[in-house]
Amino acid sequence: MKRQTVLMLLLLAVIPNLVACSGTPRASQQRGTLPDLPFAQELQDALDRALQEGQRDHDLGISAAVIVPGYEIWSGVSGNSHRGVPVTPDMLFDAGSVAKNFEAALVLKLVEQGKLALDDSISRWLPPYRNVPSGITVRQLLNHTSGLFNVFEHPDFPWIGSDVDYTKHWIPEDVFETFVLEPYGPPGTVQHYSSTNYLLLTAIIDEVAGISAPALIERYLLEPLGLRHTVMSMGEPPPARFAVAHPMVDVDQDGDLDDLWGTPCTWIASLTHPLLRTTPSDLVHWIHALYQERTVLAPTSLAEMLTYPETAVPDPEGGTYGLGVVDYSELLGVHVIGHGGSSLGYSAAALYFPDYGAALAWLVNTGESPRELANALMGGTWSSLSQVLQNHLNPQR
Repeated sequence: MKRQTVLMLLLLAVIPNLVACSGTPRASQQRGTLPDLPFAQELQDALDRALQEGQRDHDLGISAAVIVPGYEIWSGVSGNSHRGVPVTPDMLFDAGSVAKNFEAALVLKLVEQGKLALDDSISRWLPPYRNVPSGITVRQLLNHTSGLFNVFEHPDFPWIGSDVDYTKHWIPEDVFETFVLEPYGPPGTVQHYSSTNYLLLTAIIDEVAGISAPALIERYLLEPLGLRHTVMSMGEPPPARFAVAHPMVDVDQDGDLDDLWGTPCTWIASLTHPLLRTTPSDLVHWIHALYQERTVLAPTSLAEMLTYPETAVPDPEGGTYGLGVVDYSELLGVHVIGHGGSSLGYSAAALYFPDYGAALAWLVNTGESPRELANALMGGTWSSLSQVLQNHLNPQR
């Protein structure tokens, strides 16, 4: 459900404050042995202000985390999961399309193992589907240059509040017959963000590996990094041992947020990609390991991920898309990569600033409806936290 415009508008407002935000890296140390950030309380105060200024009359919550090289991770929360129940740092939120970054890393892992190639035609792995050119490659799915129509842009897409069977597990044949219109252009000629691409990637992973994408992500990505508060599924509820922030959505557009806790998610996962439920602490550790420590992918795979198409026309609603990662540098005037996401009841961002070594992530328990409320919370969070960083840290030289 993610649209690149949302994250772009937020970052354009706050990125100038982040240009001077980074500390000098210290010697590598094990997690838990680093000194605490000396301005942690200021970060918490900033988070509280962002929530107070952004939530208006609604009862919402924010969970955030920051990694600055040489210091222990900072995490903070503010507000409530739902009425009377505060957000806690270990609560899971749905991170929406941030899941695409994980799924892209998994595909690159399978490439490293020789199980598929980036320039394989999808016809090698999948049957023909309506409005899907057979010559599309795995690479074009990953970087959104396939030209495939985005299911979320179909006028009859089943948003919540409409006639939705929340327990339905969509199969690709039905998705393409119902929600995928003609392509935006021939493969390789246009870059247009489309969750349809990652629906096909999920199907390819299942075919190639014989194991579901969520299970493989857990095996190859989550377990090696010790990300014990991240769960991926095709719509199943998280295990009972996890606390989950309740998704808040204005279903009937009456100005009041409705608590959608317990609403089945099978329908949305099977229409797009696996669900990613996580904490900001796990997200910044993921981003830090992937881009700063570079311990997730082989150097050649990471180079492929960070290769951006030269022939495609950039999507006017976002940055230039690599393989499961967005480069916002041209739009924002500073080198920043990462991914954002929104879903029914949640908004998220996980970003890395290569020139400064900083990783930032936050999760909010509202999104999509009302989008303007989520935007206000997100923008306030970025502005407040980045200003504290700017006041205390020096850029790397």
